[in-house]
Amino acid sequence: MRKKINIGIVGFGTVGSGLLHVLKRNSELIGLRSDIDITVKTICDLDIKKVKSAAPGVTITDDWKSVTADSDIHTVVELIGGIEPAKTIILEALRAGKNVVTANKKLLAEEGRDIFDLLGETTARLGFEASVGGGIPCVLSLRRGMVGNVIKELMGILNGTTNYILTRMQEDGLSFDQALKDAQEKGFAEADPTFDIEGYDAGHKIALLSMLAYNKKIDYRAIPIEGITKIGALDILYAREMGYVIKLLGISKLEGGAVDIRVQPTMLPRTHPLASVRNEFNAVMFDGDMTGPVTLYGKGAGSHPTASAVVSDIVQIARQEKEEKGGVRAIEEARYLPAEQRVSRYYIRLHTEDRSGILTKISGVLARYDISIASVIQKESDMPHVPLVIMTHQAGEAGMMKAMEEIR
Repeated sequence: MRKKINIGIVGFGTVGSGLLHVLKRNSELIGLRSDIDITVKTICDLDIKKVKSAAPGVTITDDWKSVTADSDIHTVVELIGGIEPAKTIILEALRAGKNVVTANKKLLAEEGRDIFDLLGETTARLGFEASVGGGIPCVLSLRRGMVGNVIKELMGILNGTTNYILTRMQEDGLSFDQALKDAQEKGFAEADPTFDIEGYDAGHKIALLSMLAYNKKIDYRAIPIEGITKIGALDILYAREMGYVIKLLGISKLEGGAVDIRVQPTMLPRTHPLASVRNEFNAVMFDGDMTGPVTLYGKGAGSHPTASAVVSDIVQIARQEKEEKGGVRAIEEARYLPAEQRVSRYYIRLHTEDRSGILTKISGVLARYDISIASVIQKESDMPHVPLVIMTHQAGEAGMMKAMEEIR
């Protein structure tokens, strides 16, 4: 006999309406696969008229407390986003013994400690698959599929907006501004795209993935984040000439027990698995000590992919499988790799005077900070100033920052 559960949805925007659509359209399939019947009992939203027209027969309210206090509701689905009142809603639901499913990456990455700590004091569970990879089962993979692995490193294209923009710049020769406008017209970028193009969205996701991968409390504010706003057509051109593709990556790895975590534009060889991920699609790579590299690919955002992840969490919780409280046991505060120990190859593009001795001076500055040049591109030009592109070998971040200050 199928288990029957009631859920309450708080927030009926893009994902909330997508969730209702998925549950209506695929209800029988979900029941057959999970042996669980999910009923939407209550929807809470400030726009009651909008919800009534979309959800006949469902209790509609603009008071979230009527959802968290309802003893008939098994799981509260928080989909309003932001920090408050979302944080209060989740805490109140957990204190009332209700399970919670959320797609709120900003809240969990920036202010999630109180929530994760509370999970240790209650029998309720937290599902947040939709917060990390949209329709890509990243959390499920780390919790179950790779549970027998030490995760040595993870990296991913974690934001569809920036990947779409970079794809259009690389394939169509668009400028950053042109590609951003195209993304906005097609619905892949918000009217205010700051959260995406500055890398903050990817930062939230890599923080949550790292917490799960390493069982450590990750401070989002400790993550160096750089977006794609400084990438120009010349960078795309030179990257292609050298055999690379530019992607915005979230990168995280363990170095001697310290976490090296960052979000930054990265030049990937064209043969790299992530180099072929195009347009709004996302991909995540986990490197396990037993499995080796594992890659997950799919849509990381959007109404239906995200709603699909929410349904997955609802079902997993309803099955009451034996698991951690929300799959998280952060056993210690993360220790972060200091800048002087972080190493990487670097791409440098300078606009310099076209005269003798300039390259010698620049290479001299780099040498003083133990930075070795791998390749140089300088095109012949009739202009007084020309682009100078340098690729380095592995170099320390602290030394590179000092060298660039001196060169500027």
